[in-house]
Amino acid sequence: MKIGLLTIIAFAGLSSLIEAAPVKIKVEAKTALLANDFITAKFDLDSRRFSILDSQNGEILLENSEIKTKMKEGASLYVHRQEAVVDAFGKGQRLVLALSDYGLYRYSSHFKRRGLPAQQLFSYTLYENHPAIILGFGLKTPNYFSMRLRDITVLDGGRLFGGKEVSQSQTLNGSAGMDSTLVIKGLDRISCNSLLLTGKVNGKRRSIVWGGLGNKAYAKIATLKAGVLGLYAEDPIGILVDEDKDYLSEDTFYLDLTGLDPFETLERYGKAVRIANNASPNVYQAPVLCGWSVSHISKLPNINNSAKLVQEAELAKASQLTKYTEPMLRLEPDKYHLDTEQGWWDDQRFRQYGHLVPPYETVASWCKALEERGCSGYTYMQLGMPSDDFAKAHPEWMLFNDISELDRRGPGYEDKKNKHNHHQPYVTYDYTDKEYSKHFVKVWSAIRKAGVRGVKVDYPATAWRPEGGFDDRYASTNSAYRRAFSLLREAMGEDGLIDERNLGESGRPCLDLTAGLVDTQRTWGDDNKFVPEMVSRSGLRWYKNRTVFNYYSDTKAVHGLTPENLQSLITMNFLTSGRLDLATSYSLFTPEVTRIVSRSYPHYQEPMSARPLDAFTDISDPQVYELELTPDWRQVALYNTGAKRTIVSTALSGDRTTNAIGLDPSASYHGYEFWSDTYLGKIEGSGRVEQELEPGHCAMISVRKALDHPQVISTNRHLLQGWVDLTNVRWDESKRSLSGTAKVIAGEEFKIVIANNGIEMNQVKVDKGLATIAPHPTSRSLKVLSIESSQSGEVDWRVTQSH
Repeated sequence: MKIGLLTIIAFAGLSSLIEAAPVKIKVEAKTALLANDFITAKFDLDSRRFSILDSQNGEILLENSEIKTKMKEGASLYVHRQEAVVDAFGKGQRLVLALSDYGLYRYSSHFKRRGLPAQQLFSYTLYENHPAIILGFGLKTPNYFSMRLRDITVLDGGRLFGGKEVSQSQTLNGSAGMDSTLVIKGLDRISCNSLLLTGKVNGKRRSIVWGGLGNKAYAKIATLKAGVLGLYAEDPIGILVDEDKDYLSEDTFYLDLTGLDPFETLERYGKAVRIANNASPNVYQAPVLCGWSVSHISKLPNINNSAKLVQEAELAKASQLTKYTEPMLRLEPDKYHLDTEQGWWDDQRFRQYGHLVPPYETVASWCKALEERGCSGYTYMQLGMPSDDFAKAHPEWMLFNDISELDRRGPGYEDKKNKHNHHQPYVTYDYTDKEYSKHFVKVWSAIRKAGVRGVKVDYPATAWRPEGGFDDRYASTNSAYRRAFSLLREAMGEDGLIDERNLGESGRPCLDLTAGLVDTQRTWGDDNKFVPEMVSRSGLRWYKNRTVFNYYSDTKAVHGLTPENLQSLITMNFLTSGRLDLATSYSLFTPEVTRIVSRSYPHYQEPMSARPLDAFTDISDPQVYELELTPDWRQVALYNTGAKRTIVSTALSGDRTTNAIGLDPSASYHGYEFWSDTYLGKIEGSGRVEQELEPGHCAMISVRKALDHPQVISTNRHLLQGWVDLTNVRWDESKRSLSGTAKVIAGEEFKIVIANNGIEMNQVKVDKGLATIAPHPTSRSLKVLSIESSQSGEVDWRVTQSH
């Protein structure tokens, strides 16, 4: 039921509809200036410093940030070039500065006889319609040597807001993978990817975001030391830049000093990361049942083979879940150590190790059987753990073209059957090898063609190789890792589903490096439970969730739970994740489990996620999440993350950082709770929405501005209470009628709750099926429209005032 244009959807690019002045660039002998309508960056070339000011009022936002040198003697900074920019962000201007630093890998005191060192490049880009400045870096090499660019600092030092105090300061790290996501007080923090700082300056809320933007070959690190911002890029190996080259990296950084509200500021950043990396994660329109998790985590009978998973598809159909969605079933060829399926990835090995079994002895026959039962296939691979026999057959496809350590034993494994920890191999693939790349794309294209919908990439950190050994001598650790996923995307196609399992193992960093290539990142280890921190870990990344990545916290057991706890799992997972993975056999799906799980399908398509409204109120795990569907329609989840029964609430109006939605205080709003089918009444905009909840329980409330004519305020079909299950809803004043289209499920009563708003609606017409309209059981001001049909599909309906 989309009656308004979502703000986020307007971001085909970051350009707004407001006409903006062209970006100005001015270069003089010792200074340079770059300015748009939002900010002005002033560069002092002699001192190698720059400041950023508010273009409207001249306020100092960042003062005297230094372009660092290792050796000040003989150093010089000059304008290397200036250029117009037109890309997905719109129109802009880029200023590129070059720094000669004799401390870059070598030191000299004989300047008159020296050769010029390689020059570090620093780029600064402003766009007409965006307040952030985009920072870049590179290297200009002399004509007599090449060198590797391993690390570079692009932002260092400078006083925020002219040295004014930032009080009540809080930071939020932009973590990835299974790295914790936390709001912390103070002015000291370091994080991969990005940081947010929010606080009060002269009593006014200010918010700053700085971090990585474009991803190609480097990790991005954001720092805050005693209130001083820092940004740097690093890689264990670095990119090789040939002699006499002018190299500007595709890796970029983002700095927005203009923010007020931290939610808005971070959402602007998330949209920018989406655009910079051409990210558009596929929407998971069905749950994924994991054959491995059902037995290994939930301790149920083993179903991790083709025949058992076809039986699961039959059970899914019998449970009637296939009426609502097309469940996916994941076969995990998960043998570890010695000879395995890995590297081969073919029917022969999947049969050999017991994952393809009669009568479904090929991936294609297995997928066909699933499709015949209303389901689809999913599978699994280990990114950097080759089978021993595959490595022996293709030593030239391994790092360094070398398998001499294939039988090396790790510490503590001297007398064991296995040679080392299974996810810490000494020999692994080289994803930059051209022939291996062809093989990889060929075998995974065949798996996709056979009907597999998606793939879980297990132990991704095994492909992040700090030791190097790549055939492509220009590759970095990070670019080679990203290439592995680029090849998989090529094989799976744009609509294939790719999961990057939890990063952070074996000392590897948790990065946003695969933005634009993968659909999901996992945030938790192997665990079928559902606890508040799982919600918080992805919930506090709301500005990236469904926008850059879909986050998820591993498979979940949906059996053995009370209805209230299952409702909480489905609601909070739906709002803060992008998918549901199951560790429950469909044999355990009761009608109640099916009903509750089905309320979350289909998933909405828009790139947005629910805001954790109380994130900045000193609570460890947020309890209030708000999904903005339109300016006048919000879906609000209240979730008791504590250990005792308590009231969880939020204000309808006010400052969002104090746990408020920010609605119009002079208006009135209808509140309707989904799971209990309860009308909360007409609430004044200056009031609060609240529910008393047991530990682990939640409420899902639709909050809609009260209109001067009848309006829909809820449905019983979907958690979003009309957003995805109703279309074309409109009031016709001339006919005094409210109409729309309902997406009805065969044999299920579809209920629409209508607020009369002073106009009694008593007559109903539908183009198919049966319909009735009756008073709401608890409120005279509401009506309930009920529609039933023997077939699933769209039903046009109209309710009118009796004459």
